[in-house]
Order: sequence, then structure tokens, then C-alpha cells
Amino acid sequence: MLQRIQTLYLLAVAVLMTVLCFVPMAHYAVDGIEQELVAFDFWWVGVVFALCALVPFVVIWLYKNRLAQIRFLCAEVVLLVGAQIFSLWYSIGITRAVEAESAISMSSITTPTFFPVVCIILVWLAIRAIWKDEMLVRSLDRIR
Repeated sequence: MLQRIQTLYLLAVAVLMTVLCFVPMAHYAVDGIEQELVAFDFWWVGVVFALCALVPFVVIWLYKNRLAQIRFLCAEVVLLVGAQIFSLWYSIGITRAVEAESAISMSSITTPTFFPVVCIILVWLAIRAIWKDEMLVRSLDRIR
């Protein structure tokens, strides 16, 4: 369970998505007032990010059912793609709106906005490791 490499991948996904829930995705300034875009500024974006952070913990505790783990991780990939679309949609949308509103304003998208892409890669690696375990168990069952 906890000694497997996929657990480390899934813990990294959970940590990255938890960080993304609380750090700003974009900074922007309008008329000298600096503001930040955080995931929970829009509740549905915050809910998607929170689900992306919780699913890896559920998957870790399903260690006896590897096929269910793989199914949950496929759903996690869909959630992560949605999280990436939401984060870029709102970050780019707000930065464009700020730049169009005032010529003096500035805006920037932060690095944590791209955490879902890293998480997708980590989930893919976890799926591969879980599948390897499943194939190992099946090969051992054949020997008996």
C-alpha cells in the first residue's frame, strides 16, 4: 500500500492540487490596486480542484482492488483536464479583461496554473505502476 511507487505519485498529485486550491492562479492590477485570482473565487472551480485533491487519497486506500484504482484514476484524468481548462480559462480571461479595461494595468499568470498538467503525467505514471502490479499478480495466479 504505502510502500508502492504509485502511492508517491498519488500523494504528489494530492499535494499539488491542494496547493493549487490556495495559491493565486493569476495576479492583476487595475488602477494601482493589486488583486489575485484564487480557485475558490469561483466555487465550481474550487470544487473541481478539491475533488482532484481528494480522489488520489481514495485511490490509495483502494489498494486491494487495482482495477477500481485504475477506473478512479481515469476519472481523475478527466477531472484534471477540466481543472486545467478552468484554470486557464479564468486566468487568461481575467488577464485579457484587465488589459482591455485599462492601458496602465498589468497582469500575469502564475506557475501553479499549470500544476494539473504535471498531475496528469503523475496520474499516468501511477496507472502504469498499478497495471504492472496487476499483471504481476495475474502471472503469479497462472503459475498456481
